[in-house]
Amino acid sequence: MRPDFHRIVPDLLYSVMAARKLLGISHTTIYEYMRQSPPVLPYRRSENGWHRLILGSDIIFLLDHPQVKRGRKRKNR
Repeated sequence: MRPDFHRIVPDLLYSVMAARKLLGISHTTIYEYMRQSPPVLPYRRSENGWHRLILGSDIIFLLDHPQVKRGRKRKNR
């Protein structure tokens, strides 16, 4: 089933790439959010253990409460 990017279903599980498109951030940022303690973006493993799946309600929460820091860190001059 292909995700509808105009409407996020809270109970549906989304792949990392689908979440990337919905949130408008890179996949490396999503993996960073998953690695933080506590995780900004919690995930579940698929049945075979290869894929990380993100609950739609967590994507909605991150859209409502953005954690994204845009741009790169620069040295103070």
